[in-house]
Amino acid sequence: MRGPVCHSQASCLRSRRISGQANGTVFTPGIKNPGNLARLIVIHGLLALASLAVPQLRAQTETTAVTTEAENSDQSAANKKGVLLKNLARISGVRTNQLIGYGLVVGLSGTGDTRSALASQTVQNLLGNIGQQALVTSKRSIQNAAAVLVTAELPPFVSPGDRLNVTVSSIGDARSLEGGVLVQTPLYAGNKQIYAVAQGPLSSMSKASRHSPASVKQNVAQVINGAIVEKGLQPDVVIKSDEPDQIQHKIRITLFHFDFSTLYRVEQMLKQALPDAKPVINGSSIILNIPAHSDPVSYIAKVEQLRVEPDQRARVVINVRTGTVVMGGDVRVDPVAISRGGMELHVTGEIRDRRQGIHVDLENPAAKPEVSSEFQGTSIQEIVKGLNAMGASVQDIIAILESLRDAGALHAELIVN
Repeated sequence: MRGPVCHSQASCLRSRRISGQANGTVFTPGIKNPGNLARLIVIHGLLALASLAVPQLRAQTETTAVTTEAENSDQSAANKKGVLLKNLARISGVRTNQLIGYGLVVGLSGTGDTRSALASQTVQNLLGNIGQQALVTSKRSIQNAAAVLVTAELPPFVSPGDRLNVTVSSIGDARSLEGGVLVQTPLYAGNKQIYAVAQGPLSSMSKASRHSPASVKQNVAQVINGAIVEKGLQPDVVIKSDEPDQIQHKIRITLFHFDFSTLYRVEQMLKQALPDAKPVINGSSIILNIPAHSDPVSYIAKVEQLRVEPDQRARVVINVRTGTVVMGGDVRVDPVAISRGGMELHVTGEIRDRRQGIHVDLENPAAKPEVSSEFQGTSIQEIVKGLNAMGASVQDIIAILESLRDAGALHAELIVN
């Protein structure tokens, strides 16, 4: 039986679909096998599920990345808290050594030694050493030379050929060392051995300022990079074991400024960061074990990068020569009354004025200037600030601080230089 005649592709497809439905089958264009339809549906379903899961996975990944970054930031901030151990302590054995020598400065324009026989005798010895024996007996006055002492510091781990700065100081009656040249001078250590030789033109250490004009000439000068190291110095940093079969060595850490609290904190930090080192407090130092087969240099570098929070001691430092007072912010003062000249200082435990607890009353009679002030019992910083407002001189402030210390009202270590 002939099927219906298709006048167009669309009508033909409709007729085939209708005939297929009549026979109990479903005809889908492009799918010859009906079983492929089920697989196609499964694939579309999986793609739909994947499209829904991707945003969730992306959001979860971004959240994890942000959390990890925050944790790393917190860990980095925690690692940077405190002070590097190498800024608080030193490795025993790493130290400088002092050098000293006697020398001669020549080339001065009439400002050298005149009445001192040191320069004249040194010049004669120098001429004799360089083969000029005929000039040794000369009795002419020498005013262009000066006898000097040369000092320097020999750093650790220097090698022959390294250069050092030296300080030159006149020991005679020379008026000035400006423009002079230091003649070759050997520099000795405490063991009487020569470690460096210095020579070169002098650089003046005087600085032009309002209080010290540039015209003022000093008898102390420097020779920049004027000393050449002749003998190297290799300090013993690693403490070797006394037992011949023991290959494990040790290092000793010593605080720059000894403090029991800081020493204990360093020990606890080392126990946590380097448990294999087995740190032990020995007097004012901490001894660490270097693990076997470890490089001492890299291990010491690792120790120096550790951080610890030091304990600060209340301290006030006074430089009498320069009039400088340096103090910490946590220095406390008890109630006390001090009278100095025309000033009266009362440190009370009550707040007399809400403006930082300070009340200043200035009275200046022509006959007898008097200044009185009341302070709340607080930090030394506020007291010094109030004294400056009262017009107290640096000498007055220093005298008052010393009186507070003697009276036991200043709870800090007072250092006067």
